[in-house]
Amino acid sequence: MIDEKYKNPEILTFDSGVEGSTLTVLGAVHGDEPCGPRAIKRVLAAIESGKIRLLKGKFVTIPVVNLLAEEKNVRFVERNLNRFLYPKENPKDYEDFLDLKICPVLEETDYLLDLHSYHSKGSAFVFLGVRDEANISYARALGVPRIIYGWADAMKANDDVADKREAMGTTEYSREFGAISVTLECGHHHNPEAADVGFNAILNAMKYTGIAEVDEDLFVTSIPESESYDIKMGGMFLKTRAGKFLEDWTNMNPVSTGDVIARYDDGEEVSMPEDGFLVLPHKEAPIMSNWFFWGVPEKL
Repeated sequence: MIDEKYKNPEILTFDSGVEGSTLTVLGAVHGDEPCGPRAIKRVLAAIESGKIRLLKGKFVTIPVVNLLAEEKNVRFVERNLNRFLYPKENPKDYEDFLDLKICPVLEETDYLLDLHSYHSKGSAFVFLGVRDEANISYARALGVPRIIYGWADAMKANDDVADKREAMGTTEYSREFGAISVTLECGHHHNPEAADVGFNAILNAMKYTGIAEVDEDLFVTSIPESESYDIKMGGMFLKTRAGKFLEDWTNMNPVSTGDVIARYDDGEEVSMPEDGFLVLPHKEAPIMSNWFFWGVPEKL
């Protein structure tokens, strides 16, 4: 039986007392992604020291959403918290109980920034769920030059996804209630710069939404610049049985039509359907999980 303390993540609310937007920042929705909690911890210290000063609205954060997964250093305990995310009438899995805590927070936010990291090598990028002026403007303001969009459509278009609610995560759920929401993939799990990327993005989000005044010397300036481009998601490949990548692919790796990305142990090859980029390749992906995504360059 799971201790009740793990079902109650800490929710911190900083209320300026002046009418304005609510900005919500999440960390460790997946327990093996440390950049979010580290970045949020630095923001909390800056608020405490007075280097970040609330002007209007609210700043809400859950530094560690998936407490037990974070303690175990695993992606999730019983269910991917960033899929099938909605309040369950009869919660069964551990993560179902977390839905009941975080969904009310998502229902009340105006802007959401969900901080993540990934398995492969590569630079940071923003996952944009809605291609409209408000969401694009918010995504651009975070200071990350690469944006990927079309995630939900790519998931829904995949014949291997039996339940289309699998695409419902934190951003999708919050948008059901009118929020402007993005996911920021800050880089590789173990890249120390990933927390810097997340920290800068939170500061930029605070400035963009107008909820806070931020001392400019807080920003980390040593993060290497990345080439700027936008990518439209084309689809995903589910790893249905034992197999392996043919190369040590990195995130945003350019690939061409017909390039063989992976080979199953029975000899069947998995190849690219068109020119584009590999997105979030996971060479150690468990069977029946996302092996890699792909996308094509297309300007927003």
